Amino acid sequence: MRKLLGLLPLLCGCSLLGKVASAAFERPKLEFKDAKLDHVDFTGADFTLTYLVTNPNSVGLNLAQTDYALQVENHALLSGKPQGGLQIPGGGSADVAFPAHVAWKDLAPAVEALFAQESVRYKASGTLGVNTPIGLIALPLEHEGTFAPPRLPDFEIQSPKILSIGLLGARLSLPLKIGNKNSFPLPLGGILGSVEIAGEKVGRVALPAQAMVEAGKETILSLPLDISFLSTGAAVASALRSRVAEVKIDGTLTSGTSTLPLHLAQTVNLTSSAAPPAAP
Repeated sequence: MRKLLGLLPLLCGCSLLGKVASAAFERPKLEFKDAKLDHVDFTGADFTLTYLVTNPNSVGLNLAQTDYALQVENHALLSGKPQGGLQIPGGGSADVAFPAHVAWKDLAPAVEALFAQESVRYKASGTLGVNTPIGLIALPLEHEGTFAPPRLPDFEIQSPKILSIGLLGARLSLPLKIGNKNSFPLPLGGILGSVEIAGEKVGRVALPAQAMVEAGKETILSLPLDISFLSTGAAVASALRSRVAEVKIDGTLTSGTSTLPLHLAQTVNLTSSAAPPAAP
């Protein structure tokens, strides 16, 4: 009992010191700093959200734990953790960076609609746990923002050229202009599609991989097309003779590991390096 009575002043003193330390300690502050889009293409995007932790106390602190969640277009995504062992110096501040990856296929079944949006919404939430002299302090983390998704290429059919034409068919070259509106190069892995002229299906086009289109640039590819008049109606032969026709292309463009839609319908003038066949 005497020993216990002797400890009471010490216990009271420790409690008093704890209260004094708690009263003297200022809570660290956490605020959003910036969002950086590190990489983007037609497969996905990598970006980093950075927060600033400010320590107004004279003693240094360290990051103990994180509870972090990220949503993009209302879809929950796994995100990277900040670097372990982060120190916040006394009277100073430190950046806490959260890397994240978005795969477009995880956000929408049809990326065409997603890429047509002006922006993609994201929301970050959670807490940062900081070790302090008075114990673990949880700092709430929350931020909402947007970033721009990739833009689908611009496609335009130039004036097709009739390379040869006869009573049974014709061979054409369809020039396709592709404009890259993005800040990254556009790989051209190949083009596959079906073609209609004057409302009738006339065949398919196929082009192997080509040189990529640089950021903000455009290129023109020539798609070869063979037409058999035996399998098409008279309207096709008539359109070729008149040198004016509506041309439709429905297909896909492979870009890296992504498949982009290609849908075009244009009335164009046809040029020729061959004499037209006589009308039946």
